[in-house]
Amino acid sequence: MSSSDRSLPTGNTTKRLKARSGRLTAAVAVGCALILSGCNVRPLYGPTALTDESLGMTLSDVDVAPIEGRVGQKVRNDLLFLMNGGDGGGGTYMVNLQVDERYTNTITRTVSGLPGGRNIKLDVDYTLKKVGEPEVLTSGTVTRIASFDYFNQRFANDRATIDAENRAAREIAEEINIQVAAYFVTGQSLQRAAPPPSLLDEFPGSGDTIFNDREPTYGGTNP
Repeated sequence: MSSSDRSLPTGNTTKRLKARSGRLTAAVAVGCALILSGCNVRPLYGPTALTDESLGMTLSDVDVAPIEGRVGQKVRNDLLFLMNGGDGGGGTYMVNLQVDERYTNTITRTVSGLPGGRNIKLDVDYTLKKVGEPEVLTSGTVTRIASFDYFNQRFANDRATIDAENRAAREIAEEINIQVAAYFVTGQSLQRAAPPPSLLDEFPGSGDTIFNDREPTYGGTNP
């Protein structure tokens, strides 16, 4: 038998290859069927549970009530931009915000007495209602903490404080947008776990507040 004859598959070999190929095809088909049968995910941007409109159209009908203060206004502007590009909403739904901002020193320099760093803790309560109706559709509280370095130069401190406030405000707006979107899609309020002890505003066992300063100090004298 020549070398070319030896390289050709025999009849038994061909049968085994066909059987193996058939089993592989069947396995792939079964796997695809299982994946497709288990796919029961509701599309996020499809029709919502409350309306026949898409999520994008529903969010475009949400407005955010005006709020005082630079940080509160920052949260409102970011939330409006995330929901409808900043157009102000169609007026069907209204989000009301309550903003509480507090500050604390993290490290104090022994020579100058100035802080080496500061934290801002931003708590925002929100409610979603239909315009003209008293019923609260969904509500929640979002908390974020942002850190920034503190320097001997006043302008640097002012800029670092504003940047930290903006970071916290942006993250809170993103979280509120997610929770409101989840409510429209599912018809249920998004349940959040209790905050970890590191976010609680008190020392264990004492009840004293950690974030006891309501003044950001930018625009004023350094502490």
